Amino acid sequence: MTAVTTPPTEQPRVRRPGLIAVVVAWILVVAGLGLWSVWHDPPTVPEQRDIAAAMPVLQEAAGAVFAAASDGRDRAAEIDDVRVRRGCRVTPVRSGVEATRTVTVYVRGDGALPVLEAIAAALPAGYHARADASTTGRRVGLEADAGGYVAIDARAEASSQVVPIEVSTGCRPDGDLELESPSLVKPPAQLVAALRALGQDEAAAAGSSTVSCPSGGSGRTYTVDGVPPPRDLGVALQPVVGGASVVRAEPSGWAYLIDGVAVAVVKQGSTLRLSVTEPCH
Repeated sequence: MTAVTTPPTEQPRVRRPGLIAVVVAWILVVAGLGLWSVWHDPPTVPEQRDIAAAMPVLQEAAGAVFAAASDGRDRAAEIDDVRVRRGCRVTPVRSGVEATRTVTVYVRGDGALPVLEAIAAALPAGYHARADASTTGRRVGLEADAGGYVAIDARAEASSQVVPIEVSTGCRPDGDLELESPSLVKPPAQLVAALRALGQDEAAAAGSSTVSCPSGGSGRTYTVDGVPPPRDLGVALQPVVGGASVVRAEPSGWAYLIDGVAVAVVKQGSTLRLSVTEPCH
């Protein structure tokens, strides 16, 4: 006798309107939180803040570094203009822009690490700045985080008397970036005196770079490029370094402080670059 197979009885589908409503509500909540986060949360990666948005942080950090670097008679500091580099990579498929400012610090021999340590201690506590030497003691450096993905970094040989401290935005998406053009201003007396010592006529104007300081004042570096070098740089500068605090005296360059103003003369190829920097005031 052949067995008869009875097909399974199809179970009716049970609709659960309550469950569907919960799922829909959850999707709406997640979407709403995502939109709120986009408009209210701080950036979590540099790609979320373009170069224009990063510039105020860069300028504030440059002012803080300059103020810390120029506060001491064992060093001479100067500030440069914002430099913009295009063509960096935000992502493997997206190009961007990087902005930097450099505070160059001239120090006495073997003074690089103590000066960097003093600068790190003078920076805002929120920067978490630290200065240290390599395990071999041959190199020194400084690292700090100014927030907004703006980094502060210095690297130099321990024996170097020229220590650049770079403040950088890193690579950012392009934006509406407006930069001030370098201004021509009447040079201060210290620059005029140095030019005369180098055998040059008084300059009518000099390029200048300005930075806003944490105190609310400003600092400024005046520069003159292309100065013909004298036969002996040290001998030529003797009339103006009397009574000054000399922090660097090498054939390749001199740096000294006089009346709180920093003066640096540096060889650049076959000519000299003269800079005079007024501290924060």
